[in-house]
Amino acid sequence: METFVKAFKDTLKSPEDEIESLRTEAFEEFSKTGVPNSKHEYWKFSDPSVILNLDLKLSNSLEHIDEDYDLILCNGKINKNKIKGKTGSISEGIKRGDISKKFLEAKGNPFINLNSAFAIDGCYIILEKNSTNKLRILNLITNSGDIEQAVYPKLVIVTEDNSNTTIFEEFRISGKGINFINSAMNILMAQGSNLEHIILDDYADNTYNIANVCVEQKKDSNYVSHNFSIGKKFARRDYNIELTETGANCDLNGLYFASNQEHIDHHTTIEHMKENCTSNEHYKGILDGKAVGVFNGRIHVHPEAQKTDAIQSNQNLLLSDDAVIHTKPELEIYADDVKCTHGATVGQLDENAMFYLKTRGLNQNDARRLLMRAYAGEIIEKINDENIRKEMMDIVVEKLPKGTHD
Repeated sequence: METFVKAFKDTLKSPEDEIESLRTEAFEEFSKTGVPNSKHEYWKFSDPSVILNLDLKLSNSLEHIDEDYDLILCNGKINKNKIKGKTGSISEGIKRGDISKKFLEAKGNPFINLNSAFAIDGCYIILEKNSTNKLRILNLITNSGDIEQAVYPKLVIVTEDNSNTTIFEEFRISGKGINFINSAMNILMAQGSNLEHIILDDYADNTYNIANVCVEQKKDSNYVSHNFSIGKKFARRDYNIELTETGANCDLNGLYFASNQEHIDHHTTIEHMKENCTSNEHYKGILDGKAVGVFNGRIHVHPEAQKTDAIQSNQNLLLSDDAVIHTKPELEIYADDVKCTHGATVGQLDENAMFYLKTRGLNQNDARRLLMRAYAGEIIEKINDENIRKEMMDIVVEKLPKGTHD
């Protein structure tokens, strides 16, 4: 904890500044609880206190990268920004009045508070009313030295009325140092706006990652997420979705891989707060070696959320006897006129299908990879953008776990 305190104090320049006051309040709120551990129910199967064993240094480096992305953040700082319209750092957005200061205000989540406390830079994007947008974003973490560094990427996206946007967001590591990445994304969706959001993260082996995606949806907005995650030392991503007005829809699709002794965790919460809202959630995992996976999906239907239609499914494929999955679907319903279903499955590759493929001339390894590709393809095919769909299929096939018999 002392590491965080010292690093935070070193970032303060003018205590009278409104932004620094907000950051200080967020850090004070984080300090009340500190880093949770597995004794906390919300972290029962994933113990983030392992990061306290690291001698973390706050990263303030910036490398100039010019790749084919509309926005590049390097260690949480804007490296390249070709986005038209209102955009800039988080502090600039608040001072200009483009975004609300609530995006830095203290919350009930310790890691969101920790991220806000270190939100010195970050980026905000306003997607204008009735606009059509297609954006590629790179969140690049560089650590070429032999150090243990902390990075706090923060991104705020506001979709104005009736805008239509596709965002492909990639998280990437450069270098062999040890990284603790605590990222946060806030999305505010106005009436009738549509956002398809594809996330790909493939961190280096020595990575501890905690990510939060918070989405607030207004009337008739539509948020579709495709989350592709590969486990590392410790990887967790939380989705917190609030359907605050009637007619809002949310689709959460996810595919995660982990092998060796990697750890990967997804927690999702969908708050159905008003009537006639829908949500559809489908997550699949493939675990190999001694990997540990966690999926906890919670659907909360509030008393005013009549006519809710919510579906949740989690499926897991275990390639070894030592791989472990903890899956927990949750329904909390306080309205009586709703349709809500949830389910979870855990299994292995179908032996009959394997036998059939081998009779057709495929060897053991090729048969296994073909079945895994079909299994993963169900999630990839949900991507609407054809080019991104093809790109993701190529990436996912390359990253498929090899299996215990390879």
